Amino acid sequence: MSDAKPQYNTARDLLKVIAIIAMTADHVSTAFLVEGTVLYDICQFFGNFTIVIMCFLIVQGLKHTRSVLNYSQRLLGWAMISEIPFYLLFGMRLDVMFTLLASLLIIFLLDRKGLAFATTALVLFFPLSPICDWSIVAPIFAIIYYELDKHNMEKLSLILIPGAYFTLRAILYEETQTEYVIGTVSIFLASLLVLLFMKQAAERCKGRMPGLVFYAYYPAHLMVIWTISTLV
Repeated sequence: MSDAKPQYNTARDLLKVIAIIAMTADHVSTAFLVEGTVLYDICQFFGNFTIVIMCFLIVQGLKHTRSVLNYSQRLLGWAMISEIPFYLLFGMRLDVMFTLLASLLIIFLLDRKGLAFATTALVLFFPLSPICDWSIVAPIFAIIYYELDKHNMEKLSLILIPGAYFTLRAILYEETQTEYVIGTVSIFLASLLVLLFMKQAAERCKGRMPGLVFYAYYPAHLMVIWTISTLV
């Protein structure tokens, strides 16, 4: 009998930890800091790392899951659970779990049914995207990561991910040129981070962090932030 220890995907764990820290910094700064201050801008800059990492992980989740139905049901469940604290903090919008669920379904259609079905799903999602956290940006990131993974062209993510972000932000939001540039730089650094760990994080072996902990952290930290904000 072999005494070999199980292999763990430490790269994926690291990306998850960074995503957790980044989303916490983002939400804490939104709830407690004054917009435009240096600390607020730093937290928002780092907070952008979350969506890039999450879109990469969604693509890997589709690639390795045994059941897309079960995977999508888990996302839907956590999206519904997270919506209450998200609403309390940010008002009437759909939390990012709903956006990631839409991203999963779109790349699933791209994988199984082809470009026409995926494009139709993306077009149908677009009217809903303004009330979703990270709106149309997350599905586009997921599509890019899916296509690059499929064609072994991962290095192009350093161009396509920040390029897509810059283009979509310019079309959908009214911001200053400085805000566009700073946001794009943060997305570039996030895509660079993902690229550095991409090969190891894409391996099938599980990480040490249970999926339950990773998903549960999202609504839990939102509720904690909201509770503190009501007390202070």
